[in-house]
Amino acid sequence: MKLRHTLSAMMLVLGSAGWSTVQAQGLSLGEQFTLRGYTGQAFGTVMADLMKVHSPLILTNATSICSSLAGAMAAQLVAKGGHPSVVATSRPEEAAAAVQTHPQAPALALIYGGQASVEDNYAQVKAALQEAAKTQYAGPIFFHLRVWAAKLPERAAKDDAAVAAYLARKENLFTATVDAQGGKALVHQVAVGGDGQRSVRVVQDMPMQERWLALFRRSI
Repeated sequence: MKLRHTLSAMMLVLGSAGWSTVQAQGLSLGEQFTLRGYTGQAFGTVMADLMKVHSPLILTNATSICSSLAGAMAAQLVAKGGHPSVVATSRPEEAAAAVQTHPQAPALALIYGGQASVEDNYAQVKAALQEAAKTQYAGPIFFHLRVWAAKLPERAAKDDAAVAAYLARKENLFTATVDAQGGKALVHQVAVGGDGQRSVRVVQDMPMQERWLALFRRSI
């Protein structure tokens, strides 16, 4: 039990790549949706209030858990007067096409996790970043915790020199992590460069509502 808590702290606070997409078995499917409702509301608030973006392009896989997160995020943005575009993708070419057909999106959110495998999520994240690099997409990019913790941006940069050069120049990259022990969600400005991916600074921390935190703790 002590080892499990230690590993959980490393994965959540430091952003380790070891968080399995199928590890969270402590919640029912309905509770998984509820957890994503809280998390999506927080992500939407971050984009609207901190990043000043109300109508981003949100890419997600087609699994039920990830779709519920993207839907909750979009609902919060709509409640704040935004008009987000949500695209659910199943293949890399669909992720690339979504970026290509939304060149004026004020921000891009890569919400890939859920029940999909790390490899499936990576293929779609990589394709989206390759298209963003090809078009030199200038807007901010928000990486879902599951994307960041698995080090998918770093991996995409290592696998594609054009993606590496593109991400290395961008100063508007963001992610969110959770300090489960402290009961806080942390929003980071991040960087992806020759030394891998890293947090540049914490730009906001927010206390987690009691039930949100309880569900999150059970999920790990």
